[in-house]
Amino acid sequence: MDRPNLKLPPWAKSLSARLLVLTVSFVMLAEIFVFAPSVARFRIDWLKAHLDSGYLAALALEATPDQMIPDDLERELLSNAGIEAVILRREDRKLLLQRDDMPAKIDKDVVLTNFSIAMALMEGFSTLTQTGNRVLRVVGMPSMAPDFEIEILVHEKHLTDAMRNFGWRVFGLSLMISFFTAGLVYFALNRLLVRPMRSLTRDMIRFRQNPQDTASLITQDERDDEIGVARQELAMMQQDIQAMLNQRRRLAALGTAATKISHDLRNALATSMLMTEQLAKSEDDEVRAVVPRLLSSMERAVYISEQTLSFARETPPPRDIATFTLIELIEDIRDQILLDQPGLQINEAIRAASDNDTNKPCPARIDIDLPDDVTLEADYDMLFRAFSNLVRNPLEASATAVTITHEIHTDPPTTSKSGAQRKFIEVFIADNGPGLPEKAIKNLFIPFACSARQGGTGLGLAIARELISTHNGELRLVATGPDGAKFAVKLPLGG
Repeated sequence: MDRPNLKLPPWAKSLSARLLVLTVSFVMLAEIFVFAPSVARFRIDWLKAHLDSGYLAALALEATPDQMIPDDLERELLSNAGIEAVILRREDRKLLLQRDDMPAKIDKDVVLTNFSIAMALMEGFSTLTQTGNRVLRVVGMPSMAPDFEIEILVHEKHLTDAMRNFGWRVFGLSLMISFFTAGLVYFALNRLLVRPMRSLTRDMIRFRQNPQDTASLITQDERDDEIGVARQELAMMQQDIQAMLNQRRRLAALGTAATKISHDLRNALATSMLMTEQLAKSEDDEVRAVVPRLLSSMERAVYISEQTLSFARETPPPRDIATFTLIELIEDIRDQILLDQPGLQINEAIRAASDNDTNKPCPARIDIDLPDDVTLEADYDMLFRAFSNLVRNPLEASATAVTITHEIHTDPPTTSKSGAQRKFIEVFIADNGPGLPEKAIKNLFIPFACSARQGGTGLGLAIARELISTHNGELRLVATGPDGAKFAVKLPLGG
């Protein structure tokens, strides 16, 4: 089978492009934390360098015998140092160099002998964003003579221009590092993640197009990382799905055949029941004695056929919503079961206790402890059928008593999507039968597999659960053992 063409998104919207953009963005974000201290450090170094240049200019003045130099030479020394004036303080004297046009106003004092990291960052940002040309008086100790204090006057514009040039160089270098790093990350992750994910996606598309083709199964590789584990798990899941689909296909074919057989069998049994009822009018006592058992067997066969046909529906029938009380529903079910109506098969011990008289009430005991004011808005026939299955099943499994109780609960507002409190009722159906066998517990609610008695179809619980789920309810097994089984039906109240 040819591999399907995978329609990938354009590069601008692909995972690779997003990965590249994110990597560049994250590296540039990290560079911001490098840029700010770098610029602040550049400002301090620039000022210290001009302090050293001012100190050297002052030494030229100090080297003269009378500590006097021509004005032209003084201006040239200060111009080469990039400063407007310099004051060198010694213990016994003070040396001064200044230009003729030295500014008379000092806008800001900068003391390099006393500063913190936070102050350096703030001062650096202030200088970087400065639009004017302030005059700075810088006080510090030159690196060549740390025992002497020196003062210089400089124009801040020169410092601002130098810092901006430095900032642009740092930004360009950061951008190059970002794209270089992003490229390496991109190609590495593209090979380690993106390409394997594309291959995995192609395999999933191929399996989706034909899940029953064994050639569409994912082939496992030798990778032992997360991608390899995901590929192995997906391969196992595909095998399980393929096995399940093959089983469902066989069951579907079997179900279709069983539905046709059940339909024809039900029609044939209906005719046989009519003929059997005629035998009941026979004058032969032996024939009349056989008729009730024969009718019972036929009714059981009709019931199994109807259960099979009903479960064969792909979806449950639409609900016919009506308002009724829960006690009304349960009492109707009790009356029908205890009267042993046709189609409701009670176990042989109970039937024998009623002397084989189908008109006598069934001797089983069904105790009901339900409130009179609990109202449901639901499909009466659906819930009748669901609860009828739950009550009748233990009686068919030799139980002699069924007790029906209830509890009303209120969900906290946080568990409701609308934020309002939601009330529901739990109806408990307990019996005194032998309990469910281990096989039935393992296959609970599985059609044709969860029957607890000989000759059962296992459809009763499956149908009951489906009908209750249709009403946003829940059916679960609470407990089972030698003293009987207990089921719980949870239904919402108020609609």
